[in-house]
This record gives sequence, C-alpha cells and structure tokens, in this order.
Amino acid sequence: MSLCLAACGIAEAERRPAPEAARDAAQGAVADILNALAGSDFRSLASHLGEEGLVVSPYVMLDAGDVRLSRAEVERCGEDPRVRLWGYRDGSGDPIEMTCRRYFSEFVWDADYRRADEVLYDEPRQRGLEPNNNHEFAPQGTVVELHIRETPEGVQPYKSWRSLRLVFRRGDQGLSLIAITRDIRTI
Repeated sequence: MSLCLAACGIAEAERRPAPEAARDAAQGAVADILNALAGSDFRSLASHLGEEGLVVSPYVMLDAGDVRLSRAEVERCGEDPRVRLWGYRDGSGDPIEMTCRRYFSEFVWDADYRRADEVLYDEPRQRGLEPNNNHEFAPQGTVVELHIRETPEGVQPYKSWRSLRLVFRRGDQGLSLIAITRDIRTI
C-alpha cells in the first residue's frame, strides 16, 4: 500500500486527518473505551465496535493470524469460558492460550492507560523492534497510542515501557474501534 501511495503521489497527510483533528474526533470514544477496559465492561467496549468486529494482537504487528472477535463475542468476553490461542509469547514462543477475560487483563489492560505519559493521535511511532503496521491496517482510520514510559532501573517498582494502541475506522456512523494492539519492550 505504501509503495502505491508514493508512486501515485498521494501524500500521507491527504489520507489522514491532522493529529489535532484526529484527537478531536476520537477523544470521547477513547475515554469511554479506556473506562470500559479498566472496569472489564465488555458490553460498553462492544458498543464502540463496527460490524467487522475487533482484531486483537498481543503485540504491535497485526497479521492474518490475529484473533477477530465479533461484537457479540466481545459482549460475552467476561463470562466466556472458551480458551483461545491468541498468539505466541515473545522470546519463548510459548502459545498464549487463555480465556478472553484473562487475555484482556494480561495483554490489553496490563497498566492504567488512562494515566498514560503520552497520548498520540495519528502520529506513528516505532518504539520497539517489532514492526508497527497499525496505520497501514486502517489507512484512512485513526490510531491512538497511549504510552507509559519506562521506570528507571533501581526505582521500585521497575516497569518497562508499554503502549496500548486503539485502531479506529471512519464510517457513516463515525468512528468504530476495529483493533487493539500493545507494544512493549521485548527481548
């Protein structure tokens, strides 16, 4: 997609709103989604989804193997006993097999992102070693990154940096959440 854009002469700025416009459009939805995630309120989270559902990835790179949950599956996430394969742990390669509720608590809401040190609206950042393709996943959408900085070594409790990314698609009904990824310091 990026090659065509460069070859066709279409600038990135023409495809995406400016960060200020993206912030104005998404800020209310982001606050609602973060509160839903903090309270494990999956019904509220599902109300922000479009018809295509929600793709979730334990890391920042989205690919065809990621889990896609329908709106109904997200609504039932808190009670669903089904164990799914969500991906593989960085470093060990061990499968991430768990219920939806546990996945969201370990791989989505692993910090209080309502207190992020930095919130970026449509400002792509490459933080770690894994490629970040979130903006390409929704080329005319909005990507919101909530970043928590690393606590320096020696400070208790030490925490490595982490980011939660919310990927939205624009449609006739406004913004719909279509993906959630996380970016963390990996090995």
